[in-house]
Amino acid sequence: MDYNILTTDGNIAFYKSCEVTELFLYRKADNAIFNFFTIAVFEEKPFTATNETFLSNKPIKVNDEYSIGIKRFWLSMQDADNNFQILKTQNKWKTDGSNASQFPQLKFLPKQFIPSIEGNRINNILKNNFNNGSYILEFFDESKDNLDFLLKVETINKLNELIGKIKQTVPIDLSVVRDRIGNFIFQFPVTILETNSTALKTWDGVDLNFSWHTSIQTPPDCLLQVESTIDKNYMGSIIVDYNKTQNQKVNIGNLDQINDIKFWRKEPSLILSTFHGTYIREFDFRMGIINPEPRLFEVAGNMVEVQIISGDRDKKKPEKTNYTNYISNNLYDAEKKQLEKSLSFKQYKKGLNGGLNDLQKLIKQKDENGVFLWDPFLSSTDILQTLYYSAKGGVPLKAIGSVNDAVKNVYHFKGKSIADVIADYKAILENPNNNNHHLNLEFRIQHGSFGWAFHDRFLIFPSSELRRSQVYSLGTSLNSYGKSHHILHEVSHPQPVVDAFNELWDELNKPESIVWKFPK
Repeated sequence: MDYNILTTDGNIAFYKSCEVTELFLYRKADNAIFNFFTIAVFEEKPFTATNETFLSNKPIKVNDEYSIGIKRFWLSMQDADNNFQILKTQNKWKTDGSNASQFPQLKFLPKQFIPSIEGNRINNILKNNFNNGSYILEFFDESKDNLDFLLKVETINKLNELIGKIKQTVPIDLSVVRDRIGNFIFQFPVTILETNSTALKTWDGVDLNFSWHTSIQTPPDCLLQVESTIDKNYMGSIIVDYNKTQNQKVNIGNLDQINDIKFWRKEPSLILSTFHGTYIREFDFRMGIINPEPRLFEVAGNMVEVQIISGDRDKKKPEKTNYTNYISNNLYDAEKKQLEKSLSFKQYKKGLNGGLNDLQKLIKQKDENGVFLWDPFLSSTDILQTLYYSAKGGVPLKAIGSVNDAVKNVYHFKGKSIADVIADYKAILENPNNNNHHLNLEFRIQHGSFGWAFHDRFLIFPSSELRRSQVYSLGTSLNSYGKSHHILHEVSHPQPVVDAFNELWDELNKPESIVWKFPK
C-alpha cells in the first residue's frame, strides 16, 4: 500500500518521527470537537516525546458558539502508523488514545506528488515543501457538513478573517485552498537526494548533478525524463537510464522555452525530483546610464526624488532575434480568436499586497517600453503617485482618465466645465517644484462625445518587437488604492486590452481631450 511504500527506509527518505498540527473546531454547547484541518509531517529527526502543546494562547473565536484551537504534538513511527490505519479503516482520529475529532465519512485519495513549484496552491498548507517536493496521502472531507456555516459565500469575509488569525500562529494559509478545510493530510518530504541542473553550453540538453542521502550506499535504478516545449509542442524529449554517478549530461536536441525534468525511481515507481521552468540563455548588458540629476516632483506637499536611468542606450546593439521570439509573438493571433469566442479573459491573481507602493515597484520593474494607465477616475495626483516613478528616462508614459457625473461627484467638480476640470488637472502637473527630468508623459481625458465611456482600470506595460505586453487589472480606481478592498492581478491575455487602449488613445488625440503633455 502507498503508506508502507512511502515510509519504507530508503524509498524517498529515512523517517523517524511525525509532527502533527491540528486545527480543530470546538462547539461550546456540547463540547464537541470537529476537525478543521490536520497535517501530519514525517521527519528524519528521532522521536523523543509527544510534547503536546497548544500553540494559540487562547482559542480563536469564530462566533458565540464556536472557536478554533491549534495543537501540535509528535508521534513515533509506530503511533503514526496506528493513527493512519484507524483513520483509514474506522474513520476516527486518535489523540492520546481517545477519539478527539468528529467528522463525516472521508474520501481517501491515492498518493499525490506535490512539486515545489511556485504557484502550486497546496504548498500554502504543506510544511516547507522546498527542494525535491513531497508526496501526500489525503483524507478528503467531501461533505463539509460540520463546516457548512463557515464555507458559505456570504460568510467568506469572516472565514478569511479567521484564516488570517490562524496564519499569525502557524504558517498554514487555507485562504487559497478552502477546498482542503476539513481534511487530513499526511506529508512525506522527499529527502533521499538533492539535485540541480544547468543548460549545456550547446543549448541542446542539461547537465544534472546528484547528491544522495548519506545513508544511501548504492543509488537505486532510476530514469531521467527531460522535455522541452514551445507553444505546447515538444521540441525535445527523451527518457534515459540514470548512470548512478554524481553527474550526468542528457542531450535532447533543444532546450528553448519551457523545460521539464522528472527523476523517477524504477522500483517502487516514485518521483524523486522535478524541475519546471526555463534556463537563462543570455543577459542583456545594454544597461542605461544612471543620471546624476534625479526627477523631483511634489505630492501632497512632500517632495519625492526618483533616480532616473538614461534612455540613451547602445543603439548599435539591437535585441537578438531568434525563432522563439517569432513563435511567442505569433501566439497572440490564436489567443485573440479564442477570446472572441469566449468573450472573456482568463485571469490569475498575483501575490501582491496592494497599495500604491506595489504599483510603484511594479512600474520600476517593468517600464522598459513605457507605461500606460487607464482609469476613469484618474487625476493628476494619481499620475504623480504612479507614472512619475518610472525610472527609465524618456520612455512613453500615457494616461487616460474620464470626466463624467460620477467623477465630478467624487472630486467635487459639480458646476465646473470640462475646460475648468482640465485646467485644475494641468495646474497640478505644472507645479514649478516638479523638474520633470527625462519625462515623456501625456494625459488625455475622455468626456462627452470624445472617445467612449469605460469602466475597467488597467496598468499596461506595452510590448517591443521581441517582448510581449503585460497588463494588470487594478480592481479599483487609484484614488482609493490601498484604502478599500481590491485585487491586483495580471491579465493572462494582455494584447486585446492594449489594442483597446491604443484605439481610445487615438480617438482622444484632440485639443479638447489633451490635459497635459511633456515635453510640449
